[in-house]
Amino acid sequence: MYKNQFSDSYADARRRFLGSARKHGGDVESHLNPASPGAQGEELAMDTAYFGEPGASALLVLTSAMHGEEGYCGSGCQVALMEDDALLARARAGGVGILLVHAVNAYGFSWGHRTNEDNIDLNRNFCDFSKPLPDNPHYRTLHPLLVPDVWPPSAENEAAIQAFIDREGRQAYREGMMKGQHRHPEGLFYGGTAASWSNLTLRRVLRRYGEGRRSIGWIDYHTGLGPYGHAEKIFVQNDAEAYERAKSWWGADVIAVYEPGSSTVEITGTALQALLEECGQVPELTFMAMEYGTVPMDRVFLALRGDRWLAAHPDADEARRRALKAGHRAAFYPDADDWRGAVLGQSRVSILQAICGLAR
Repeated sequence: MYKNQFSDSYADARRRFLGSARKHGGDVESHLNPASPGAQGEELAMDTAYFGEPGASALLVLTSAMHGEEGYCGSGCQVALMEDDALLARARAGGVGILLVHAVNAYGFSWGHRTNEDNIDLNRNFCDFSKPLPDNPHYRTLHPLLVPDVWPPSAENEAAIQAFIDREGRQAYREGMMKGQHRHPEGLFYGGTAASWSNLTLRRVLRRYGEGRRSIGWIDYHTGLGPYGHAEKIFVQNDAEAYERAKSWWGADVIAVYEPGSSTVEITGTALQALLEECGQVPELTFMAMEYGTVPMDRVFLALRGDRWLAAHPDADEARRRALKAGHRAAFYPDADDWRGAVLGQSRVSILQAICGLAR
């Protein structure tokens, strides 16, 4: 069940995506990633597939694998859409073009990381690098604890992290972890000091396909935060009119990152910046990050810490390596049909809502 949409590796996901795109008449382009080859010796690429009239006044963009191994989810949703003749026909009838961007971070998708070939978290990389980069003092304090010398973390290490939470508060811990940082290239949520290949390539794609539109909607697929199988609809724009438009499309449960109850925190350097900067001439821009829950947040953070420890210890024994890699994948892609079914159902509803909103 659902195996026609979801894949077991990046190489399989790419074959499935390109095969579906060509079968259903998509206009396909591939941008080869210089970080090739992948884990199976395969070519790495950011692939795009466009459906609809080239001059359609409205555009819906769907992106997968902004965060590497989270790509299993987004890729499955993209393939499911291409197999959905009724939904594609609805978009075409409404004058809505659809652009699928597969594997924004193909390197992380292939090798089983959230980050790219330079350990950059792409959703912290869309910064103005001509200006001073934002500081994250909480992360500076936490960094020596988050990537310990030994694995699993010692009781003393865990106690020190808990002491930080007791002293500064859990919100400070969440912000320290998630806001991003630009000082520790080997650390967590590293935003880099220059625009990455994926950043620059995605900008070119948006610039090309966004030209001449009156309205663009964008759903960026993510996993790892929130209740199991539930899609949180996260709004990150600092634009009251766009926020009301997003809620009119996707419902009252769209939540802004600055509101209480959001599973994430306000972040600088997100991919939204590429949309605002490359398509700023488009009158209406509406962006939503669709975040599917997997396992409790503490397990997600532990998986990310283990990934960084493993990167720093290439001599780790094979059993530990396999266990850490399996834990990382499970944190971002639960291998279960109930989860996959929940993902596809909520994705289809949100795509249909976006098409209806863009067609007005």
